Amino acid sequence: MMLRRLRFLARWVLFYNAELVWLCWRLPRRIPEGVALPPETDARRREAHLRLGEATAACAKVCAGCGRCCLEEVDRFTPFDQIARRATAAPAPSGDRRIYSVPWMIRNAGLHALQRLRPAAKRPVPPSCPHLTPEGCGLPRAERPMICVSWFCLTSALAMDRAAMAAAEAPLREIERIHREAARAARQ
Repeated sequence: MMLRRLRFLARWVLFYNAELVWLCWRLPRRIPEGVALPPETDARRREAHLRLGEATAACAKVCAGCGRCCLEEVDRFTPFDQIARRATAAPAPSGDRRIYSVPWMIRNAGLHALQRLRPAAKRPVPPSCPHLTPEGCGLPRAERPMICVSWFCLTSALAMDRAAMAAAEAPLREIERIHREAARAARQ
């Protein structure tokens, strides 16, 4: 079990996130208006989101107990979401590449570290994602940005059992494939 968990952590927490940053760097500054993946790509994305939600249902308690990912003033819809959903009836409402920006990540981690030095009662409450409700995300799983569905922090990944890790592999690979297809389409 330990080897499988380490492999999952390395693959989906470390390498996958590094790959997303790298793919985002390779995107053109402005995505040309006509760049879009076929509508069936979005159907694949939706299916992968739903399958991943089923596989990682146990992580919901971990995520609900922390909520840190949703407490960032940054748009989670990225150029990848825009490209994957542009040719559909439900295009991504916006797009921001800051979430994959290394300087933003470093600045954000530094701010969080400084905030933890303050007493909990005096810490400022950061602005949250506009889709966050008291019950969690207000968007149906299939409508959520790809990063909100496919990103795992160390704590959530450690909460997964063997069956969940195995069930998560295929939908994660599909979402990863869609990211690569979007990056290729934007560079053509």
